[in-house]
Amino acid sequence: MLGKNRLRELQLLHQKKHREEQDLFLAEGAKIVPELLRSDFPVKEVFALESWLDKNRALLHQTDCAATSITQQDLERLSQLQTPQEVIALCGKPLEKAPHWQSGPLVLLMDSIRDPGNMGTLLRLADWFGVEAVYASNDSVEWTNPKVIQATMGSFIRIRPVYVDAEQLLRESNKTFPVYAADLEGENLYSGDFPAEGMLIISNEAHGLSSELEDLLTRKLHIPAFPRNGKQPESLNAAMAGAIVLGEFSRRRMLGIQPENG
Repeated sequence: MLGKNRLRELQLLHQKKHREEQDLFLAEGAKIVPELLRSDFPVKEVFALESWLDKNRALLHQTDCAATSITQQDLERLSQLQTPQEVIALCGKPLEKAPHWQSGPLVLLMDSIRDPGNMGTLLRLADWFGVEAVYASNDSVEWTNPKVIQATMGSFIRIRPVYVDAEQLLRESNKTFPVYAADLEGENLYSGDFPAEGMLIISNEAHGLSSELEDLLTRKLHIPAFPRNGKQPESLNAAMAGAIVLGEFSRRRMLGIQPENG
């Protein structure tokens, strides 16, 4: 059973300060935790209802992971979901790559992404579209935030952002490697003549791209709207824009589309 002191210690991980100090975080959910246990991700301990433990004894035995039975009341105290999902894992942070430029056919930079749902969804998209490297500016939300973890639906197991000084990263990148950003004033994403590789920058919806980064862009790309009766939203949020741009770049790569002058 889970003692009061241990419960308080775990609840402290709801706060960024304690997650960073201890290099620990919580991940919860009947889908995410089994996936964690089947991976090589550093899971320290599992806290679950007895019903979940009974159904997953074999998996726990295979992983040799410590497991603690908790009550529904303690689960609700420990969970940060409106509807707790039977099981919560205490995880360590894996060793991350050094924050330096890494090339690849498709690279994602999240610029000042502070909304956890957007961050988590962008990581899930990067996982779906096979993005080779993901970076986040230092002022973005940290990926161990519980809402980020939940929004990734397990993708954080395979892909996580490297936090960097965004301007420095762009200056370090190979100058022949194109850098794109979604922007309302850019060229049409669907008809523009550009290669299907490069770094894609997705920025904070409210503040947009900083002038320092804007000066280092190769091109701006605009997602055209197809409004009914001439009415449309002002903009798309970061995750929506990321899905559309990553999907178009992946389509171009799949079809081998090259620029006319390429």
